[in-house]
Amino acid sequence: MSVDEYWIGKGIDLRRVWDDYEQGAGYIYKYSTMSPHLIQFTFSNPEAKSPLFNYEAVLKTMKAYFHESKYLSLSQNDYNNAGPLFLYEINRGSAIWSFLGGVRQLILFGTTLADEQLKNLLLDNQLKDLSILDKKIEILKKYFGDSAEMKDFRQFMSAKKPEDLRKAVNRMMLEGIEKVEISTVPFKGNIQEVKASLVDIKKELGSIFS
Repeated sequence: MSVDEYWIGKGIDLRRVWDDYEQGAGYIYKYSTMSPHLIQFTFSNPEAKSPLFNYEAVLKTMKAYFHESKYLSLSQNDYNNAGPLFLYEINRGSAIWSFLGGVRQLILFGTTLADEQLKNLLLDNQLKDLSILDKKIEILKKYFGDSAEMKDFRQFMSAKKPEDLRKAVNRMMLEGIEKVEISTVPFKGNIQEVKASLVDIKKELGSIFS
């Protein structure tokens, strides 16, 4: 994407964009067969009166990181069956970004972004003390049961992450993430019911990494 594409929409290949959408019927069908959960990120220092200048950079980084966390942690069969990250809404005034996805994948995705120290350790393949993971998984299982998979974290830890991904995630984290919340119930059309079940995993896990 060029600078002009990012900022003013100049030179966008609209035919390709809509062709890609039309060819994505399989993903729409996959969503219809899922029981997606909600994940909500609250960024620091929202500027209520300012446009979301970082919209495309954050969105693309989120989607890329979600994909790579799936690809690097799941078996080929589980990866094929897992859905992508679906944007639900962005609250400009409070800098809250909400997405829908499979709960198992959201747990790994959200947890590794919930804590700066853990995120760096996982991306750099440096986490040696598995007792930290044991404690983390124990807490997650209280809310999400068997969807919190230790093997997903171990597989992701040992995998080599693309350098561009590491840099993009580190840059995105400079925006500051105050909360990472995941719903304990799936989204079935009533967003208020789902939001009422949100668990702040950044807060729940904070004592482990402090």
